Amino acid sequence: MKPDYTPVPWRVRIAFGIGQLPEGIKSAAFGFFLLFYYNQVLGLSGALSGIAIFLALIVDAISDPMVGALSDSTRSRWGRRHPYMYAAAIPFAASFYFLFAPPAGLTEMGLFWWLTIFSIATRTFMTFYSVPHMSLGAELTSDYDERTLLSSIRMVLQLLGMFAVLIGGPIIFFGATANYDNGQLDPDAYPPFAMAGFFIMVIGVWVSALGTHSQIKNLSQPGPEDRFSPRSMLGDILKAFSIPSFTAVVTASIIAGMSQGMVQALIIYTGTYFFELSPNQMTFLFTGGVVGVVTGTLLTRPLSTIFKEKKHLYIAGHCWYAIFTSYVIILRLLDLLPPNSDPIIAPLYIISGTISGIGLGAAIPLTSSMIADVTDEHERRYKRRQEGIYYAAASFAGKAIGGSGAIFAGLIIDFAGIPQGADPATVSSESVLRFGWALGPAVLVMTTLAITCISFYRIDRESHAKTLHEIRERSVG
Repeated sequence: MKPDYTPVPWRVRIAFGIGQLPEGIKSAAFGFFLLFYYNQVLGLSGALSGIAIFLALIVDAISDPMVGALSDSTRSRWGRRHPYMYAAAIPFAASFYFLFAPPAGLTEMGLFWWLTIFSIATRTFMTFYSVPHMSLGAELTSDYDERTLLSSIRMVLQLLGMFAVLIGGPIIFFGATANYDNGQLDPDAYPPFAMAGFFIMVIGVWVSALGTHSQIKNLSQPGPEDRFSPRSMLGDILKAFSIPSFTAVVTASIIAGMSQGMVQALIIYTGTYFFELSPNQMTFLFTGGVVGVVTGTLLTRPLSTIFKEKKHLYIAGHCWYAIFTSYVIILRLLDLLPPNSDPIIAPLYIISGTISGIGLGAAIPLTSSMIADVTDEHERRYKRRQEGIYYAAASFAGKAIGGSGAIFAGLIIDFAGIPQGADPATVSSESVLRFGWALGPAVLVMTTLAITCISFYRIDRESHAKTLHEIRERSVG
């Protein structure tokens, strides 16, 4: 029997989702432009660029559970999550701006350290916002299906933020100039691009915090025993990973995030050097990808009635994504496509990107929804609500897209031997082939590993209903 619950008001659902706009902006900037900016525009090597971004991810791995445990134990008149959401907005946005506005005249090592420091700062301040924000989603409702709906709304708004970057960026900031036919190579375009991101980020965070503020009275408060300490945090992390379903979904999400991050970081390279798309065609590619992911996300809730269990839709979505992402690259490598000059190439690649995005969009919201269900299993076992610890892992998995994916991308760039700031016509066919053989099969391998991991997720609709029933019975008793 479906448990009784009070649906979350739509105004709160939308406000919660708006809080994902800043993360969408950051994710698109990190995933699509950051590596390209430092490597091709500023001249930092692919390996050093990837290492800097990866070092920031390592710091993230430490800060995420600390912030999660800290927010779980915070007691205030603004609840456990909202104080961090309000406070993090400006530092998060300011760090993002400085990341894309390094001072002129830096040496290569100077660029490396600037990228490292401000990547760390951006990710850390983002953690103080994103972990409490994602944890709030699990607290707003305990309903199996409404959690998927909230995750889908949050994902749609994140995609709108990404859309603003990927479409608005090229149109407003990266258009052709007298000095640069490809505006993405113009170093002067990036600071105003980052300043626009600054303002949207601050507004998005505060709108979400204010719009969900009314729900604080309905949310859990920590008990006297829920005091933060490094020792208790470590114990909570070990308890979380003692639940096999949590280990499965986190591991799968991190591996899938690596794959997606690698593809995102290299999409400009793939379009520009592998398929020789024009800047205008690249805009269509970005648009198609975002439209595909948005479409898939909107289909998550209807598709969940067909697949019944979240795990099955997660697997189907990622398989769809991997096949349609890699098959065009593999066909080109096997010389089964016409030359890049053929008019069919650009539409084929753009359509494939759109179709692959549908699968990815359908799968992504399920990670948060599945982790929310795991938090109920935690409460059943350990008699405590600790969403922060769990969503710290979810946050880290999401950030793996722009972190670990970037280091793989940087290694592929250096392995292929693509010169910095190169015109597509000057890149050797050998470099292009090495690039394709490294990228295409890698997507398939990583996706296979992610699917293997998620197969160990054991929470289904029936077991979750039993868990909620046991929790309610214990609280009444």
